[in-house]
Amino acid sequence: MKRKLWSLTLGNFAIGTGAMIVPGMLNELSADLAVSPAAIGVIISAFALTICVCGPFLAGWTSAIERRKLLTAALVLYALTHFLAALSPGYGMLLAVRIATAIGAALFTSQAAATASLLVPAQQRGKAIGLVFLGWSISAVIGMPVGAYLGAHLGWRPTMAIVGALSALFAAWVWTQIPGRLYVAKMDRVAWKSLFSNPALLLAISVTAIQAAGMFTVTTYLALMLKDFIGATPPMISLVFAAFGLTGVVGNIIGSRVMDRVGTARVGMISMACMALAMALWPFTRGSLPITLALALLFGAGGFAVNSSQQARLIDLAPQLASASIALNSSAIYLGQAFGALSGGALVATRGTAELSLVGSALMVVAMAVSRVASGMALRRAAVKTA
Repeated sequence: MKRKLWSLTLGNFAIGTGAMIVPGMLNELSADLAVSPAAIGVIISAFALTICVCGPFLAGWTSAIERRKLLTAALVLYALTHFLAALSPGYGMLLAVRIATAIGAALFTSQAAATASLLVPAQQRGKAIGLVFLGWSISAVIGMPVGAYLGAHLGWRPTMAIVGALSALFAAWVWTQIPGRLYVAKMDRVAWKSLFSNPALLLAISVTAIQAAGMFTVTTYLALMLKDFIGATPPMISLVFAAFGLTGVVGNIIGSRVMDRVGTARVGMISMACMALAMALWPFTRGSLPITLALALLFGAGGFAVNSSQQARLIDLAPQLASASIALNSSAIYLGQAFGALSGGALVATRGTAELSLVGSALMVVAMAVSRVASGMALRRAAVKTA
């Protein structure tokens, strides 16, 4: 069974690497395409918004397709569009291709988690989904820093092509590992109505959007912040990204192992607290690589565990609506990414990078408050049902 789950993990690794290499190569893309860093932020936002808008519709339209075919096709599309990105002659073409790339990501990320929940007993869902989302954490450890390094030394075009090759390889593995004739519950009008009439579920999904906005206000422009705050060179930027991703993996592994015991909402709260504290303390990093590395480690500890805990939380709240709620949650991640990239870009263009971390920390605190409200609402809803 673990081999099947690992194929989904590596598929998510390809998706996460493709999503995160653009922030990692922001300085190189800006220089090569002769556009501002904020313009590269628009590419990141367009990618995220496409997933946000298309994710729920794609989940409904594809619910009748067996999971092996759907997940393999999503990775094949992701591979082809990365090859096209490598051949893009300029900014406009790259923007259009990244929008098409987002469709593959929208399909794979949410449906990989829903598929994992079908492959294991109910009491192991949290651990299984955590394992699948480990791929995103690994992409931060390996994909993001290596992408930043290769972008600086080989160029962003060969780096895009490498992501395309990885996606094609893992598409083949998903095809061989995921069993055929595996389907999620069909999402019809009744199912969507049930989802949107569950306020606790919707509020829990909103937590994902708010915390993602806080996170990506900073991570989208992290390479630029490192350059401004500590005069970071490309190897130093790769080192910080690796530190961020390393604790992302550790945090995700620990979170996935304990969430079935201590609760998914509690794991998410601890993860968001780590990120909020790291961003609040970021102004103290000026001129200091050790402090920068320490806060990157703290930031990473919560940065990816929160996503897997939120996905498992939604399945616990309404297992029969998992396909739709996870798709909507994935949309919320990318809605937050788009908002964070756009608002962060506006700050960078008008006030520089100094205030990015404070805005990100404030958003994270708001997400924590909303999460507590959602938990209370879910408990009251369960008590009413029991009565």
